[in-house]
Amino acid sequence: MTFSNSSPASNSSPASNSSPASMSDPGAARDFCVDLAQTVDTLIEVLNEETSLIRAARLTAAAEVSARKSVVAERYMRAHGVLSSAGAELNQLAPDEVGHLRERHQALESAISLNLAVLATARTVSETLIRDVAGLAAARQGGQTQTYGANARQTETAPRAAPLSYNVAL
Repeated sequence: MTFSNSSPASNSSPASNSSPASMSDPGAARDFCVDLAQTVDTLIEVLNEETSLIRAARLTAAAEVSARKSVVAERYMRAHGVLSSAGAELNQLAPDEVGHLRERHQALESAISLNLAVLATARTVSETLIRDVAGLAAARQGGQTQTYGANARQTETAPRAAPLSYNVAL
């Protein structure tokens, strides 16, 4: 049984179906580790793709990748639960594969860190744009941003807001 990168929604991989009880022979342990390493590699690829799309300001495409990321991350978390509960046994049965998994996890941590940094930057940029647009709209209204007064009643002389347009593709 091997993991297929072409179908991220597939849950038939050994990593998603293995349990600590089935980790009694070296072959099953190796298969589990190889499958988990492939899942980690797929997750890294999806994270890198999402990061590139966000950097290129292709947020709609990045949102589509985010759905795939969720599927692969869920599969990874299930397999990681098995790894956590059977780690010592796996280390004895397949030490080389466990060492490779450690390396892949370090690469995953780097990809996650970069992805989170890019997401944080995109969020900061979008918040700044929204604040700037709100400031411009307030300036057009003569500095008034409130349509209700301190007594919670609508002000008598509230000017009508000028039309506001924005590009949803950003």
